[in-house]
Amino acid sequence: MKRLLEAITNLFARLFSRDFAAQLQRGIEAAAPYLAVTYGFVQTAVRLTPTRADDEILALAQELGVPALFDASEDKGIAIGRIVFRALKKRYPEAADRVLNRAIEIAYGALKP
Repeated sequence: MKRLLEAITNLFARLFSRDFAAQLQRGIEAAAPYLAVTYGFVQTAVRLTPTRADDEILALAQELGVPALFDASEDKGIAIGRIVFRALKKRYPEAADRVLNRAIEIAYGALKP
């Protein structure tokens, strides 16, 4: 993981100003402790919700052990993301919401670039 963060830091340093690159690095480092679990949850979400149907979303919530609270009219991707977030928050209650959301975005980005 350390080598990966160093590679990311070097990439940011080449692409952005030093201050901005440092800020990006801090954001990724804050999310790093949660990425392995988040990636697994996101993989489960992608696997269980291929069509984003309501019954698939309910199955995802059950699989991750969190309530399936969503409005049938809301964007299904947002509903799925909230379920993943709830599962992470249940596992890491002390983690800042923004850090968990960042980890989710990174994991989704890795699975669906």
